[in-house]
Amino acid sequence: MGTTTPSPSDRTGTLAARTEDRRNAFDVLRLVAATLVLVSHCYVFTGRADPVGQRTGATMGAIGVVMFFAMSGFLIAKSWTDQPRTLPFAAKRALRLVPGLAVAVTLTALVMGPLVTTLSPGAYFTSLDPYVYVVRNAFLVTFSGRLPGVFADNVYPNAVNGSLWTLPVEACAYAGVAVLGLTTGLRRPALLLGLLLVALVLVSPAVDVGSHLSQGGGVAGADLDIVITVLGAFCAGMLLWSARDSVVLRWPILLGLLALWVASWRSSWQSVALDLFVPYAVIFAAFRLPEAARALTRRVGDLSYGIYIYAFPIQQLIAHLWGPGLTPGGMFLLAAPPVALLAFCSWRLVEAPALALKRRVAPFERYVAGDVPQPGVEPRSRERPLSSR
Repeated sequence: MGTTTPSPSDRTGTLAARTEDRRNAFDVLRLVAATLVLVSHCYVFTGRADPVGQRTGATMGAIGVVMFFAMSGFLIAKSWTDQPRTLPFAAKRALRLVPGLAVAVTLTALVMGPLVTTLSPGAYFTSLDPYVYVVRNAFLVTFSGRLPGVFADNVYPNAVNGSLWTLPVEACAYAGVAVLGLTTGLRRPALLLGLLLVALVLVSPAVDVGSHLSQGGGVAGADLDIVITVLGAFCAGMLLWSARDSVVLRWPILLGLLALWVASWRSSWQSVALDLFVPYAVIFAAFRLPEAARALTRRVGDLSYGIYIYAFPIQQLIAHLWGPGLTPGGMFLLAAPPVALLAFCSWRLVEAPALALKRRVAPFERYVAGDVPQPGVEPRSRERPLSSR
């Protein structure tokens, strides 16, 4: 059964019409999300409770991560739609995640680690752990993030870069987009709505898988809850892209979802409401923020990923050097400048050059497919692919 493509007049006022204008504020919103994670950890590393988490049930860090996944679901679904081929899609995702990450974990393990470890330099460098840490994290196997003798006495002990747990989850979500794209699932909003509903049910009081796993006193259930929550946000982002011809960005809808989230604070429905409110809110803001707000990232570039992968170890380093008397505000003032500088260097020296390699993917794909020019033979014609972000 075929579907009818809406005419331009039918699309006026919909999300689809707004996406045709390439101006958006996703870079600004990613910066906001990364900053929320940094600020939240200022409380964690100084032994205080996140005030937003105390009030709502969702810490600033959790909200920031949900924002990241919601935007990612929307933009990655768009990327596949613009260029629905597996090799370019995988290469683009790898070029976005891996180079900056590889540099960050190498600096953490081989520069910062030996400066703060309780081991002697000889014992540290002859241990396999620092090198395993680099390889595991660079290849997105980041569930074990300890280095020998590093941050053992901190308020938040032993953790070197706890933020990296989201990256393998995100990589799995990217693979899911490719599978859905290859099976036409991205063109089926009903299917994506079903995936979102499954995630919402799993974190709802009706099932609450995480609570069942946590009954033994461990943290595995809490970990699973946040994983399902962020994947739910990713599904919501994909759904907003897939249903863009029908979605409208209206203040009453936004305020209604906000009211739903506020009503869920400190309740077992908080994760469900968060997955409904945040994805719509970030897409709303991405296309409705004024041009002046977008100037925030226009000159310096997209620093969000650099902030995300460097903030945790820098904040732990400051906690190690300063001691337990540091306040959250003091932590922010000490951490923000070096984290911003490292993020700027990461963007200019590593991430942006890596992303510039995307243009080399198409010729390589043609070579792998055997579609290379032969002497005296005209190359096969192929349609010019649509550009993608």
